[in-house]
Amino acid sequence: MTGRPVDIEIVPRAHAILSASSAERWLTCTPSARIEEALADEESAYATDGTAAHAFSELRLRYKLGQTSKAEYVAAYEAAKTLFAEAIEAWEASDWDAINSYVEYVLDEAKRLDAEVHIEQRVDYSRYAEGGFGTSDALLIGRKQGIVKSIDLKFGKGVPVDAKDNAQAKLYALGGVLMFDPTLAGQFPTIEWAIHQPRLNYVGTDTTSFDALIAWAEDVVKPAARLAWEGKGVKVPSEKACRFCKARATCRERAAENVNVARRDFVGDPDLRFDAKKLDEHLMGMDEVARILPQLDEWMAWARALQEYALSSVRDRGQTIEGYKLVRGRTTRQWNPSADVVAELRAAGVDDSVIYEDPKPPAVRSVAQMEKKLGKAQFIEKAQPLVVQSQGTPTLVSETDPRPAIDAAAEARKAFEG
Repeated sequence: MTGRPVDIEIVPRAHAILSASSAERWLTCTPSARIEEALADEESAYATDGTAAHAFSELRLRYKLGQTSKAEYVAAYEAAKTLFAEAIEAWEASDWDAINSYVEYVLDEAKRLDAEVHIEQRVDYSRYAEGGFGTSDALLIGRKQGIVKSIDLKFGKGVPVDAKDNAQAKLYALGGVLMFDPTLAGQFPTIEWAIHQPRLNYVGTDTTSFDALIAWAEDVVKPAARLAWEGKGVKVPSEKACRFCKARATCRERAAENVNVARRDFVGDPDLRFDAKKLDEHLMGMDEVARILPQLDEWMAWARALQEYALSSVRDRGQTIEGYKLVRGRTTRQWNPSADVVAELRAAGVDDSVIYEDPKPPAVRSVAQMEKKLGKAQFIEKAQPLVVQSQGTPTLVSETDPRPAIDAAAEARKAFEG
C-alpha cells in the first residue's frame, strides 16, 4: 500500500500552459491559455491557504504510509509551520480536522483498492495536450482490481467543486493511466476520480472506463489543446471558465456578454408610447424574469472581479482611473492587543459585570459596548487609554466623495523607510 520513500520538498508547484488545474478554461475558451500566460500570477490568501493545506496533508500522508520516518516528519512539519505561519495563524481546530479527514479518506481508499499510493504525483498527458502535465494530490494504483484513481484535495470553503465529469480530475487520472499503461493496452479498465472538499463536508466521485477516457482525450482534449496551444479559437465566457481566470475582470468578451445580454434580450421599442392599459409592454413578465435570474450570479461575480481589479490597480500599482480616487475607509476602535485589558479595567475600578457581556462563557465587551455601558465620561477616564484606532482600509470611490484622496504606495514607502 506504500510507495517508494521520497524526499519532501515544500516548494511551489510548477504549472503547464495547458495545466490540468486550468482545464475548465482552455477546454471551452481555448484562447484563454495564452492570454493568462501573458498576465502576472496572482497571489491571494486563499491560494496560500490551499498551498499550506496541501503541504501538511502531504507530510501527514507520507508519514502514515511509512514513506518518511518520525524524525523526518517532525522536522518537515516544523519547517512547514514556519513557512506557512501567516496562513495557519487563522486556522481553527476544524481546519486541522479537515486535513485529517482528507488523509483518512486517502488511506481508506488505498485499503479498499489494495492500491499503491503516490502522493503529489506529477502526471503527464502531453500526448494529447502540448506540454500538458499536472500534479495529482493522491494517485492510487490498484493493480489487482485494474483501477486507477486520482484524488484531489480542495481546501476552499466558498465555491463547491463538483466531481461529476470534472476535467481537472479526469486529466490527472489520464496522466496516471499513461504513467502505468503507456502502451494503452488497457490493463486498468476502470478509471475513478474524487474531489475531497473537507471544509464543505463534500466527497464527490465519478468513474469511467479506460476506453471512454481515451476517447475523451482524443475527441475533446486533443483538438481543444491544439487551439489553446496556438492561441486560437473562440473566446467563450462562462461561469466555470471565468471563475479563476486571470483575465476575468478585464476580458472584453466577458464584459460584452454581461453588459449586452440584458440589452439584447430585454430592450423593447424605444418609440413605444406609454399606455396604462398596456403596462405589460413596459415591464418584464415572469417568463422574462425566469430568463434573467440564472444570469445574475455571473453578472455579480464579474462586477466584483472588476471592482477588485480597479482597486488593486490604483492601490498597488499606482495607476489612475478617471473620475475615481483612493480614500481611507471607516476607522474602527478596538482593544489594544498588547494590553491586559481585563486586569487594567479592574484596576481602574470597573466591575466584572461591566467588563464581560452575557451570556456565558464570558467575553469582554467591545469598545462600543463598553462606552455605552460606562457612559462617555467614565469611559474616557477608565477605558480610553486601552483603545487603539485602526487605520481605515483603502477604498476606491467617485472623485465627488468628500473624503481626501490618499496615495497608498507613498504611505507604504514611508512606513517601510521608517
